[in-house]
Amino acid sequence: MTMRSKILNTIGSIAALLVVLTVFFSIRPGGFLRRNEAAVTQAEVEAAGATVSFTGKKAGADIPRVTGAEGFMAQYPFEQFTVEPVNAVPTGVYELARWRSSTNLVGRRIRNYSQATTNRLWAMTGYNEYTIIEFPDGTHALALFDRGLAADLAKGKAVTLPISARAGVNTYAKPYLQDICAEYGADLENVLYAFDDGWYEEHSGRILLIRLGVTAGVIVVGAVLWAFGDGLMKRKKR
Repeated sequence: MTMRSKILNTIGSIAALLVVLTVFFSIRPGGFLRRNEAAVTQAEVEAAGATVSFTGKKAGADIPRVTGAEGFMAQYPFEQFTVEPVNAVPTGVYELARWRSSTNLVGRRIRNYSQATTNRLWAMTGYNEYTIIEFPDGTHALALFDRGLAADLAKGKAVTLPISARAGVNTYAKPYLQDICAEYGADLENVLYAFDDGWYEEHSGRILLIRLGVTAGVIVVGAVLWAFGDGLMKRKKR
């Protein structure tokens, strides 16, 4: 094998690895797994009391709608509400998912994960992106919710967020968020949080298996296409 062939093979292998990793970490089957989940009503919230959190669960039609930053800031942390934002702007700032541990045992070594990052590739390993949402009254706030919903908002679709709560912003993310919060007039200390931490923690194993299955399928399809293309090139050379 010539030096040129070795270099091309190395570049191809690295590119293939990056594609596989991107596919693996881009798969978020939460929406699929929760597609038949029943919406929570305000009556259920009131019957459960303030000690039970429904954050991240599907919001029923009678769950209170917050229409502006003032109403959002007036919510107590235990109050349940939802928002129908008119726009969402990605910040490029990510925090470690709140249902994940910041340490992980890999072999015999303990790996520490940063609490916040602006590295998009690293963020694929288990981080959620802060978003600036626009309320119907034109004001803004920081928010953390599924990126699939953010993508729908970017396409101009009507979106009702899951049941949400007012929560604190990750301390390590604040320096990265200062400028964009100042630009949009969003409060730096509070974030609209719409993830069901307990559900994601409970289903982490199932989500991993789905990711592995889909990624394996992509690898098989890629290998078949590669073999077909390689065979075609050899026939042309002959």
